[in-house]
Order: sequence, then C-alpha cells, then structure tokens
Amino acid sequence: MVTEEQGNFKEFDFRQLLNHYRKKTISFSEWLDDFMANPGNHLHTSSTLISEAVKFFGYRIVIRSGEPTISYNIFNDPFAKGINAVFGQEFCIKHIVDVIESVGKESGPNRGIILVGPPASGKTNIIDLISLALEEYSNQDNVRLYTFYFQFGNDDNHDDKRTVELHCSFMHNPILLIPTILQLDGRIIRPRQQLFEQINKLRDPYKEVLFPTYYQNATLDKRNLDILESLMQHPRNRDKPLSEIIDTYVRIEEIEFSNAQARGIANIDTMESLQMGLQPLKMGQKALDIINQHLPSHFLYNYTGAIIAANRGILHIHDAFGSSVGSSQPGDLEYKPLLMLLGSGRVSCEATQASVDNTVVITTNIEEMARLETHLTSSKLLDRIEKVPVNYLLDTNSEMDILRRDLSLMHEKFDVDPNLLRLAAYFSVLTRLLPPLREKFPPQWSKEKVELYKAVTPEQKLFIYSCQAEDPAGTIRRLPHWHPFRNEAVRLGLDIGDQEELNCLLFHRHEAVHLESSGVFSREQLQLIDDEFMRLLWNEHFPNEGQHGISVRQLQNIMRDTIAASDGRKIHVGTLFSQLQRIVAEGHALHHWLTIDQSYKRDRNPLAPRRIGAKNFNKGSGDYGDYPGCLEIAQALYFEIIRREITVATVDRDPKLIECDLRRYLQNILLARAVSNQAFAHIMVPRYSFVDPDTGEKVERPDLIYMSSIEKIIAQGKIAATTRNQLAEKFLQLQSSGELVIEEGKNIINSRDDNLISCFVAEYNHLLSHRKPVEGINLDELNEAFFQKRNAPDKYINYSLEIRNLVEIILNNLTIRYRYSQSLALDTVVFALHKEIINFREIIT
Repeated sequence: MVTEEQGNFKEFDFRQLLNHYRKKTISFSEWLDDFMANPGNHLHTSSTLISEAVKFFGYRIVIRSGEPTISYNIFNDPFAKGINAVFGQEFCIKHIVDVIESVGKESGPNRGIILVGPPASGKTNIIDLISLALEEYSNQDNVRLYTFYFQFGNDDNHDDKRTVELHCSFMHNPILLIPTILQLDGRIIRPRQQLFEQINKLRDPYKEVLFPTYYQNATLDKRNLDILESLMQHPRNRDKPLSEIIDTYVRIEEIEFSNAQARGIANIDTMESLQMGLQPLKMGQKALDIINQHLPSHFLYNYTGAIIAANRGILHIHDAFGSSVGSSQPGDLEYKPLLMLLGSGRVSCEATQASVDNTVVITTNIEEMARLETHLTSSKLLDRIEKVPVNYLLDTNSEMDILRRDLSLMHEKFDVDPNLLRLAAYFSVLTRLLPPLREKFPPQWSKEKVELYKAVTPEQKLFIYSCQAEDPAGTIRRLPHWHPFRNEAVRLGLDIGDQEELNCLLFHRHEAVHLESSGVFSREQLQLIDDEFMRLLWNEHFPNEGQHGISVRQLQNIMRDTIAASDGRKIHVGTLFSQLQRIVAEGHALHHWLTIDQSYKRDRNPLAPRRIGAKNFNKGSGDYGDYPGCLEIAQALYFEIIRREITVATVDRDPKLIECDLRRYLQNILLARAVSNQAFAHIMVPRYSFVDPDTGEKVERPDLIYMSSIEKIIAQGKIAATTRNQLAEKFLQLQSSGELVIEEGKNIINSRDDNLISCFVAEYNHLLSHRKPVEGINLDELNEAFFQKRNAPDKYINYSLEIRNLVEIILNNLTIRYRYSQSLALDTVVFALHKEIINFREIIT
C-alpha cells in the first residue's frame, strides 16, 4: 500500500550534486583593474587564509578552571560529523592560532610551528582539521584565490584555432607577474612598489592598505620567468610592452585548495619528501607544434615536491624527527629545504630561488623532540620554529567526549553502565595530574587560602579542572585588565560587556559537576576557591601537566578489554575497575605508562589523611603519581556517585518541588532576619515579604514551623538557629559580591533565571536526599527483596505489595533520572547494599 506522502515523493537525482564546473578565467587587465579597486581581496597569505578559515566556522567561549578561552567550531569536526573531533585542547589551539596570526604581521619569513606531545594527544587531528577548514574555506563563493597559466594558440592565419594551456605547480598569485625590478630607458624602476604606492594614493589616508612583506619582495620561479623572458624576446612580440605580452599569453584563473590533490595543502611523513624535483610534461605532437611556435621545448616541465604543492597554504610534516633508515637522526641534507624555507621564505630551484608562501606545521612526540634538541646541527632549525605543547587532557568532560565518540558502538551492542565512561575519565585524568608546588602567592591571600592551595588533593584538582562555572559571564567580566582574553575578544570584535552576546557564545556543560556537589570540599574550602585560585592552579604547571599518565589510546584498549571481560550483555563499572587493578598489579614492565618521574616528591610533604565519602585515606595515600591510590580515589568517587543516585531515587520527590522548598525557606529566613532587625524592620520587611504562590496571600511574617521542618534536614546535627543565620549571611554575601544574581524585579521564590541552586547546591542535595518515613516497611525485608529480585525472582513475588512497590519505584527512578537500564539499576543497588554503600534505614526513617 502506497501512502499519499510516498506517492507525492519526487525522486532526487543525486547526479545534480556532481554538477561542478571549472571556475571562470579572466584576462590580466581585468584582474589588475579589480586588484586596484579591491586590493584586500587579493592579498591573502597562507597565514591570513588559515586564520580566516579557522574563524569562518564560528566559535564558542569555554571556561576552564577560571580561564575563559575561545573554542573554534572546526575542531568539533563538522566535515565528518565529529569522527575526528578534538576535545579539550583549546589552550593549545589558541597558541597555534596566535602564532599563525602573528606570522601574518611580521616582516620576515614565516616561522614554523611544531606540535610536541605524547602519542595520541590529538596533534595530527588538530592539523588535519585546520587543513580541511582551509580547503572548504577556499571553496566559498566570497573567497577569491587567483593564479595564472599561459595559453598558446596557432598563428592567426592557421585554420586550427585550438589552444594549449601551460600550468605551473607553484600556483603563484598574479601579483608576482608584476616585476619587483625592471630596466626602462636606461633607468631602474620598481613596478610593483609603484603600483602599491599608487593604490594607497587613491585611498583615504586612514584606510591605507598594508601590503604583506611577502608580496613586496616575492618573485616567480625560474620556469615562469624564463617563459616571460622568451616571449619578450620572440620576434612577433618585438616592440610590445610587457603588459601587452602578459595580457596576450596569460589567463588569470580562480583556484581552490585540495587535500586529496595536494593543491595548497601538503601532508608528508618524512623530511626526504621536502626535496624538490623536475618532471617533464607529456603532451601530444599537435600540442607540441603549437607550443614550439612560441617557446623552446625545454620549457615543458613542472616542479614537484611537497613545498611547491603547499604554496600559499599549509605544509604539514608528520612525525618529522623520527629516525631515518640507517641513522639515528635525519641528516643535514634532509633538513636543508626546511631550513631554507623557514630562513628566507624561498626554495632552491635550478641553481636559483623561488619565493614560497607556506605555513609549516610539524608534529612530533616528546622523545623525538628531545633527540632533536641535542642534535649538533639542530640549533639553526630550533631558532626558526615555535614549539606548541599538546598534552593529554586534564578535563574529565572532554575525556568523556572522546570515549563517547570512539566507543559509540559499545552502547549499540551492550547494556552499558551510565557511569562507566565518567569513571574511566576520572581515573585517566588522576594519573596525569601534578601536585601544587607554588611558593609565591598574591599578597592579599589569607593564610587559610594559601594552605588550601598547597594541600589540594588529586580529586579536588580533578573537579577544579572540570567543574561547571557558576557564573561564566561574571568570570569574564571580572577578569583583570591585563588578562589576554580581553585582547583576544577585541580582535574577534566581541564586546564582553554585552550580556546578551556573551550568553549566546558561552558554552555550558550540563553534565559537568559543580564544586559544591562534588563532595570533596568542605564549605569553608569552597568559600576560599575563586576564579583567581583556579587560574593560579591551572597555570602553575601549564603547559607541561598532562605529559605523563595514561593516554586515550591506552584507555580505549582497557575499555575494549573490559568489554571482552563482561558477560557479553552488560558492562559494569566494577568490570572496568577489575581490569585496572590487574594492570596496576602487573606494573610498568608490561604497561609503560605506569612509569613516572616522581622527583617532584622529594621536597614535598605527603598528603594529610582525608576521607572521600565513606573511605578513609591514610597519610600519603592516594597522592599524585600513586597509580594504585588513584584507582582507590576513583572507586571512592564511584561509591559516592551511586550512593547519591540511589538515595535520590529512593526519596522519589520531584526535584522542582524540592527547589521550591529551598527557595521558600531562603525567603523565610531573610524575612525572619528583617523582622528581628527592630531599627530597620519598616524598610527590610517589605523588601522580603512575598505572595504565597499556593494561597495568593501576602506573607509578612516568617513561617517558623516550616523553617524548622527544613532545618531538621539540612542542619546536619548543628543548632537550627546557627544554620539559619549562616545561610542568611551566605545569601547576602553572595548577592553583595555579585556571585548570586536574582532575576530582576522578582524575589527568591518566583525567580527562575538565576544561579541560586548552584550557590546552595549542598542544601539542595540534602533536601533531595531525604524521604518522609514510610509506614509498614520492614527495612531488612527491603534489602532482601533486591537480592531476591536479582537472584531468585520466584521468591521475590512473596514479598508484600508495599515492599515490591518501593523496589520498583527506586529502580524506575534510577532508570528515568540516571539512564540506567532496569537490569543495571538492579545490579547497582545490589552492589551498593553488598558493599554497604547505602543504608535504607538512614534514608527513609
């Protein structure tokens, strides 16, 4: 049966997608007219093209550890739906973009950029995505890139009107057809310089064109110069000016870059590929006959080599400093083309030199870079390259993004614990962290703040690096005047004072954990941690932190082993921990990443005893670089996660209603404070009075009974009045400092577009984790019911309806709120009961 919708479907001819035509060509005169009218459209260099290509696809603003940075969209890989996306490397990418932009403003030849980092840190993916962006950008209709070719035809009286095109592999900008120096009537003139000066004379003095140094000095290659010289000397062109000869024989054509054809973009694996060669052109006899009417046949060749293929674009050298065959280091001859390119911006070409506009990007690992730096002849090269570190990630959210992408098939074939990737990311980042060793601190810091910094534990550092900023726009507005992000915003035309513009660009990670809900900080510690604290912590070891520890690739292998060790249906977090315990026990003899230089421990006191959830850590246990201890930290964090999840699932209350309870309570304690202030009650009480949303009546006196009922839950053993005063003071301090902003024109109860919950997340979690007493429930039988439901379903049905209903409520809530399957939810509760991670008696009585 064919539906009406199917019957109206018109078949699409996919051949239409292949309707590609060669771009138009114009004469030299037409191009010159356009160049003089719109010079900026023709002055692209490789560096400006790359910079424009990266920005063309847009960007977002990401806050990492109190540091705002630009996250360019191309690194999400829009070209292949994220298959090769790069996550969490914004600071490294910013360094690359800054170098490329600065190169375009320098007077000397381009510097090279060398990306140095451990294997599988994303170096190659970064450059591949930049290359793809450059290719796609050069294909945009509003981007015009021109080169030229020679066109020859038969004599005018010849019957055959066909023409022969002679292209050059350099793809020079037509500007280079205008000589830098000429002899005219016995005097030396500089046509290109005079043209540039003439263009600026015709323009507003305040809008003068800045002509890149490259276009002021660059010259054609020998082959093209020889062709022009030969045409000028040909008898048929005697007494013709150069401009007329160019107009007769040269056509200007639009070009597009291509990765596949190495046009404007070249990717090579060895230094040997930098060598340039000559390749004869092959053509039929009729074409040769036409060419011979104008040129000697020895002009029929092209240049070959990666340097030429990358002219006007990007030259990427993979693993550049790996060992050559039979030697421990690439030889001087292999370096020379690169040295020449980075030293003069030219390449050796038939005993002469040709100007090349290449942005050279090199990738290598740490060991190869160390060998290069000790090589006798390497200093010449090191002076001409900018080193950009690319290390393993320190942000658990970005690490999860990588695992989620690369293990996507796992979710299709298996029932996967929703916490599996998070805990894998936690462990991997813990292995990469370095301890705080800073000795100098801002003079305004208190003693307590300094001591907290020095004593930051690995799990605390993990959450500081990956936490969700509570007020990202405020973080940006509060940046000191010298912060580089302010200059970066100006370059991008971003007004950081425009709240609406900022909100559109700020990237929010909803799955990122707030510091208050991480469970590894005390309330006093949280009051000491601000943006400056986090920035100092991040910058202490930047950019070296992350050079060691487990790589994403190694972690992926462990994840695959975890899949193999599962029952073929479900993959538990416990199975992952078993694999990690086995690897740590086998040691560095089998797993090289377990080897770490721990020299930083010599002058440092071990960590003090501490507690993560229910687990106690002795002095020095779970320290930086202690991989067995890192695994114990990850396990303790996992136990806290499932304790919290099961508790919330047991409480079975709507989080929105609980939020309303907290807002109502805060409004009441502020009203109570206003009423008690006899001197200013007449001013303060109207400020904190509110209309009850349930009854519609105005409330001018605090509901003491309601306040007491909330304080029984959130006081946590403290005197209720003390908790009440502390929370009122906390609210007023946060509001006064600007950290808490209630929606304008509204009170706490009816405000919604604010960050109140993130500021009071600990109190919110206490309310979320409390259930009213349940009548008629035998708690011992409730525990048994979970075990029986999993292991003996036929016995499970013998439990009372009340118990079975509560079991199903808990499992359903785990499924709905935390994305467990029913089977994994049951396994997780049984595991938590077995390990005594949860106690239903504490939750529901």
